[in-house]
Formats: sequence, C-alpha cells, structure tokens
Amino acid sequence: MMHGPCGSARKSSPCMHNGRCTKHFPKKFVENTTIDEDGYPVYKRRDNGRTIQKEGIELDNRYVVPHNRYLLLKYDAHINVEWCNQSRSIKYLFKYVNKGHDRVTTAFSQSVHEEDSSAIDEIKMYYDCQYISTCEAAWRIFKFPIQHREPSVERLSFHLPNEQTIIFSDDVPIDHVANRPSVKESKFLSWFEANNTYEEARELTYAEFPLKFVWNKKLKKWEKRRNSAFSIGRIFFVPPGSGEQYYLRMLLNVIKGPKCYEDLRRINNHDHLTFRDACYAMGLLDDDKEYVDAIKEASNWGMSSYLR
Repeated sequence: MMHGPCGSARKSSPCMHNGRCTKHFPKKFVENTTIDEDGYPVYKRRDNGRTIQKEGIELDNRYVVPHNRYLLLKYDAHINVEWCNQSRSIKYLFKYVNKGHDRVTTAFSQSVHEEDSSAIDEIKMYYDCQYISTCEAAWRIFKFPIQHREPSVERLSFHLPNEQTIIFSDDVPIDHVANRPSVKESKFLSWFEANNTYEEARELTYAEFPLKFVWNKKLKKWEKRRNSAFSIGRIFFVPPGSGEQYYLRMLLNVIKGPKCYEDLRRINNHDHLTFRDACYAMGLLDDDKEYVDAIKEASNWGMSSYLR
C-alpha cells in the first residue's frame, strides 16, 4: 500500500497535475495522529529511516497509504481505509452507496459520403444508458434485496409555546397565514393530544412514542400502531446556548405523558415559571451532569483533542 512514486521523482505519474500530486503525497512526518482545523485526521508517520523500493525509487513512510493489514490479507486486494469521524463524511458515504447505477453515454454514428445529402439526426442517435455490472445483474435476476435499512427513525420536532415552524409563500397575506387552521397543528402539539386520548401513551416519553404510535401525515395526528413494526424516535438536537429550548429538550427525555406545556413545568405538584427552573427542581442541573452529558454527546463525533 505505497503511493507513487510521484512528485519530482516521477513527474509523469498519473496522479500529477500542474507539477503536484493530486493525492497530496508525499505526506509530512508526524509523531502522533492529530486532527487538523477542518476535522480531518493527520496520521502518524514516523521518520525511522525505513524505506521500500518501487520501480527503482526509494519510498519512505510519507508514501504509505492508510490501510488495514487484516483486510489486505483477508481479501488479497488493495483497500484504502480512512478514519471517518464527521457527519458530512458519513452523509457522503450513505449518498454514495445509494446513488444508483453508473451511467454510460453512447452514440451511434455512420460514415456519410459527400454525395449523400441525407440529414443525420444526432439527437435520435444519442442514448443515455444505465450500466449494470455482471454481479449486480445476477443479484437482480435472483431477486436478492438490493438495500435494506432497519429500524426506521422518526424525527421528532419540538418548539416553545406559539413558536412552531410555519411554511407559507411570500405573496400570501400574513392575516391568512395566522388564521390558517394548520398553524395550531404540529407533531409536538399532537403528542399532547395523544396523551389526552390514549392512556398507554402516558407511559412513554416523547422519544419512546414512535415505538407504539405512528405519525399520520395526512391527518396530522398520532395513531396507534397496528402491526409489530416500530420506529426509533430522535428528538432534534439543540445546543446548550439555546436557552429554554435546551431545557425543554431535557425535560422531554424524562417526563412521560404530559398533556400541555404546563405539565412539563409542573414538578412535584409545583408549577415553575420556566423550563430551566423545572430542570433544577428535577435535579437535572444541581451538579455538573448537564455538562458531562453534553461532553459525552459531543464525544460521539469529535476526538478528545478537538473537544479540548
């Protein structure tokens, strides 16, 4: 798994463009793996004098391609392995896997003699085709599943009182928007209504709600699940600096079956003015637990050196 030779040693290498390697080789010698400003890893590369000859040129650790020795031996192939720690990288990989077939542009042409004045319809001869490899063709012939995702994830939005998101066009009068019946409808407010209607709903937190209930987009209401399928609820992330929204999210992870905003602020039969006060009353903010949980949550996507 050595890149090159390229650079000044071999300027005719396919990776060279304008006198520089497009893969940014050779890398620099680094004593420890670190994270750069953009969040990408800079791998450890020791300057221990070890080299290998490739096409008569000595290559050192600066030319080593990131890899996993176990995978190389298992599959007997060149496999580039990179450490992925960013959400946008994960999104890219997910999009790449599900991007569909490779496409091929084909054109049919014919030789035309000077005495032949017949017009050639280039548009008719142009074809935009999909290319399916032999292994994928066999996979489809045997009707094997192409992709599968389980379980499904239900995104759970929430908002402060009278601060739900409303979508409208610029040319619609604001009075019509404010008087629209759908203004008072949202997934979060419908959760309050479901807690009023269904007794078993009061045994679930907001995140647990999709386990036994399903959101009806047409009717904009929660309904009981009629089959054994279920979804995992994911409450929208809110940074700690968002104020009351952040404390409301903390309460939603703990309190079960509230029927209104007042129920979320009612702790031990005592009504509190703010969600922050309710969090204090529940003991969620008496110590450093709030900050410890925030660091643990951030540790899922950032290294310790980056968090520091």
